[in-house]
Amino acid sequence: MKSQLLKCLLLMLLTALLTYFITCYFFCNDKDNGGTRDLASICMNYESQPPATLTTKMISSMVGQYSGKQLNSIQSDSLNQIPKDARAIWFDLETLKQFMYQIEYNAGKNFAESKDKRLGVRIYYAAYPENDKMRAMEPSQTDPNFSYNPAYEKLHTLVMIPTIAEKEGVDYDFNPLDVSTYNGYTRMPKTGKYYTDETYSGISLGSSSRAQTGENVSARNHGMLYPPDSMTGFGF
Repeated sequence: MKSQLLKCLLLMLLTALLTYFITCYFFCNDKDNGGTRDLASICMNYESQPPATLTTKMISSMVGQYSGKQLNSIQSDSLNQIPKDARAIWFDLETLKQFMYQIEYNAGKNFAESKDKRLGVRIYYAAYPENDKMRAMEPSQTDPNFSYNPAYEKLHTLVMIPTIAEKEGVDYDFNPLDVSTYNGYTRMPKTGKYYTDETYSGISLGSSSRAQTGENVSARNHGMLYPPDSMTGFGF
């Protein structure tokens, strides 16, 4: 009796493992679907995919180009009053993994609206506002990890925003937490919480000036800036 029970348990375990690996293979290696996957399953295994690489020569050239041109221009412009702007930003790996996971997980919960659509992340170049503005906005931030560093005032930073697109379509900024945004902020009706007096909430779209309404959307920013943080460990 015990041996039969053990055999059944082993068979169930093997079946579950086989299902998992088959699912990972098909969902993580969907090359015939324009890079999109069925969002009913979240891929957690990219072992079969080659790691992304660049030569150190290419990296040095790109980092040097920025430091010698754009960054130098910012720091030498007396009107900017930024004598030592940030040249890099750092995120811990768990923060990035959690952010990517939540995009896919929340889009998957709205499977009918996200099916066959391509997800992505748009990285906006940004800068921290003056400290008095940051202090005023801090209480309205619901992310428990949010905090601001007064030393980052006016410095370069990045803001990551989720995007969604149909096959070979335009990548639209959207909020995975709100199904009403799944066609993109810019294609939403000009009513409702994200659209007030010709402004979208918390998202800078295009070159026109758009004020914030204060609505919380899926986004990530809380990285460390170098400088003012110590640049010990930099390889480029």
